[in-house]
Amino acid sequence: METLNIDLYQFKAMQYRLESADATYALLNLGAEAGEVLGVAAKYQRDGSDYPTVVDNMSKELGDVMWMVAAVASDFGLRLSDICVQNLTKLEDRQKRNAIKGSGDSR
Repeated sequence: METLNIDLYQFKAMQYRLESADATYALLNLGAEAGEVLGVAAKYQRDGSDYPTVVDNMSKELGDVMWMVAAVASDFGLRLSDICVQNLTKLEDRQKRNAIKGSGDSR
């Protein structure tokens, strides 16, 4: 598959959204899907399973996280590209101020 614009992804992904997958569902399930990403990593740590299989499973679970992020963003009227640009701008600013290390949003 070719590369895909993140806003086009958001638009297309929401075409598969069920009516029952409302804003509360999307927000709560974002945490559940992130947990599944951690589960893939934990099972690899524990079992040392076949790395290509782990990569495939991780890709699938990260895709589920992306869908949930797109849904939550859509529910708040946000575009994924704007979120990504804002995040990169924040990181660039922190790097300029030598504030990449540390914790907290206000650093």
